[in-house]
Amino acid sequence: MAVTAACAVVVAVNLGGSSEESQSAAGAHTSSRPRAAGEVRNATPQPDWKPYSGPVPILEYHVLGPASADAPYPELYVTRPDFHRQMDWLEDHGYQAATLETVEQAWYHGGTLPPKPVVLQFDDGYRPDFTYALPELRRHGWPGVLNLKAEGSDLYTSNVEAMIDAGWELAAHTIHHLDLTTLDSEQLEEEVAGSREMLRREYHVPVKDFCYPAGQFNETVIAAVEAAGYTGATTEIPGDATRDSPYELKRFEILGSTGVDGLAEDLG
Repeated sequence: MAVTAACAVVVAVNLGGSSEESQSAAGAHTSSRPRAAGEVRNATPQPDWKPYSGPVPILEYHVLGPASADAPYPELYVTRPDFHRQMDWLEDHGYQAATLETVEQAWYHGGTLPPKPVVLQFDDGYRPDFTYALPELRRHGWPGVLNLKAEGSDLYTSNVEAMIDAGWELAAHTIHHLDLTTLDSEQLEEEVAGSREMLRREYHVPVKDFCYPAGQFNETVIAAVEAAGYTGATTEIPGDATRDSPYELKRFEILGSTGVDGLAEDLG
């Protein structure tokens, strides 16, 4: 169910959540499939991983929680019970999450991947990425990928550091979330190369991947991303990501209406 939602503006987040959301979140941490505290099974290669160069689905999330009545893009909100069910569906159907860095290591440098790899990306840096996605993925032993704006996210530095410590990959999503196709060369370099420099300086990690704000890019933008030293970049184009288009990596955008059935349809 490939549907692209407009996401060029910052989404207002209801951090409190409903009672249903809170109950579901509490239940998410009492799963019948417990892991050791802090264990992230798929942050590093495992014995059953094999060399792989084929397509990999990337799932794109924005806000985990209920949309407020005046939310400009309510479809960008995925309820926490839905997210919980989607993660369970992935594990029940044999999927294992890996970072995009790990996928690229397999694609280009002889690394290995799980039998059914999937990448879980969270755009912009909303508070529930830390309060809900982090513990939910930890329950499965999985890392995520945080596509972080260098300025203006809802996350504290300590939140991002905790996610990195849990095996998450940090990727750049510009500084100000602008349409890169409208910028002059100096502004473009600031948003693309500058965001990488800021994140690397703040968090002391490589920051190898980039995410185009609202999926807007052209050949000039791709050239700037490549010149900045990124290994790959993700788009809003629906479909599986493939190794032959490193700066036009497709993703499946998961929306409020997607549910488990839509997720299953996306993954075919």
